[in-house]
Amino acid sequence: MSKPGSKLTVTGNTRKSVVIYLENVHDRKFTDAERELETLKEKKFPDEEYQKGYINAMEGLLLSVRSGDDRDFYNRTNGTEKTLKDYVKEFKEFRKLPIRTQFDQGFFSAWTDITQYRINTEKD
Repeated sequence: MSKPGSKLTVTGNTRKSVVIYLENVHDRKFTDAERELETLKEKKFPDEEYQKGYINAMEGLLLSVRSGDDRDFYNRTNGTEKTLKDYVKEFKEFRKLPIRTQFDQGFFSAWTDITQYRINTEKD
């Protein structure tokens, strides 16, 4: 199994915070996840708008997992490793489109990280 933080778009202490956050969300430790999300908001990102997009995706993930709604992307993607890797590829491609704003790039970077974390931690 890969390390949980392997191949994430963020680095250093920001990566550590993201991994702790995602572990807490996965384990349904919502209070701890919210606390780590506040820590994540203080981390350095390439751009303020990028950070807003990244945090927005992470907040959405928390709401989605907390609600358990099957219509939400995260709750309905119990795919194979190949399917998850296809999503990572797709999110990376979205980030590269020239019409994307910094907010969009941050948002899709977060979803790349969320999905990559699942690949890293859901292997047998």
